[in-house]
Amino acid sequence: MTNRERLKAIIHFEKPDYVPIFGFPGAGGMSQPPLPSIRERLVEQGMPEWVGAGSAPFQKSVDDSWERYWGVIGPVYPPVSMAKEAPGIRCERRVEGDFEVFEYETGARTRQTLDNDRTYIMPEFQSYHVRDRKSWEFYREWVAPRGVKPAREIEVLLETFDPGDRLVAIGVGGTWGSVRSLMGTEAASTLLYDDPALAREIIDTHQRDFETYTVPLIERLRPDVLGAWEDCCYNHGMLISPKHFDEFCGAFYRRVCEVARDCGVDWVALDSDGNIMEFAEVVYAYGVHTVFPSEPKGHNDLFALREELPNSILMGWLEKETVNEGNGHLIHDEIVSKVPPLLEQGGYFPNLEHALQPMATFENVCRFMTLLHEVTGNPEGEFPRIH
Repeated sequence: MTNRERLKAIIHFEKPDYVPIFGFPGAGGMSQPPLPSIRERLVEQGMPEWVGAGSAPFQKSVDDSWERYWGVIGPVYPPVSMAKEAPGIRCERRVEGDFEVFEYETGARTRQTLDNDRTYIMPEFQSYHVRDRKSWEFYREWVAPRGVKPAREIEVLLETFDPGDRLVAIGVGGTWGSVRSLMGTEAASTLLYDDPALAREIIDTHQRDFETYTVPLIERLRPDVLGAWEDCCYNHGMLISPKHFDEFCGAFYRRVCEVARDCGVDWVALDSDGNIMEFAEVVYAYGVHTVFPSEPKGHNDLFALREELPNSILMGWLEKETVNEGNGHLIHDEIVSKVPPLLEQGGYFPNLEHALQPMATFENVCRFMTLLHEVTGNPEGEFPRIH
């Protein structure tokens, strides 16, 4: 079987010859390189320098060296947008001691540590782009696409697109998660009560953009996966109620899943951290197959979720902290207690629930990947097997 055939088999609850170690960018576990500072630590401890050397943080690009060495795989995204670029928001950057500050013409202000692209500590969002209707209208004016690119320009870009032995994915964005990114969690939550019309306008604007710029690309490429993003859960459940999510966001997901069915898309996957147990049931009713990455510390239980949603496709759920320094003794039970029974039921992609942390060690990562490859029957990867 090819990797593509194996991935398709799992999506359809069939048995492949072995299980690929697969993940999506953003919460890809071992399927994408870590931050540069973490990669350098692994190199210092024994990983070859060439592994992941060309990767860029937070990007959807493929890193063949990382995948080949660790025996993992991710999807591929078409390098094309149908939207003509907007002017964008002007930003000024300045350094204040050990921090850099970004001030935007929208009034947003963000402070973060220097060299944050290499280390990544959550920035301090001191003010957000959108605070009321006036700031939303200003923001939208400068970020709204300026129309659809000419068809010939799109075709030229797609002529060089070769997915190879991979699943093709297209991102569809999100709904309330987008409002939260623009306003912050507190304001995005109270907006549903204080100004529900503005909340609907922001979400409806995103849906119109989806129809105008994304649906035609889906119809043209017929991808394997549509990927959404929300991050609308915390460690005990949803940040907004199921009722509010259905009222404000349900129409978008019903439409996404309708497009998926019409275009033969096998898999609709949605990225949300935190406790996804209730949220997965909410979006499953629309036709979403997967909410990932199923963080263990978010009190998720994929055995229980499989009972509730027997046809859902599950991902992740392996604790990333098991590969941190001093935690190697946790690896065996974490994998053996979860992976074999879930694989037996089908429709499961095992992986770390998020990327490696700064405390990860090369020895522990090798130990983790050795056992994970053994229980999945996966012979891929050039890393040293450590038991």
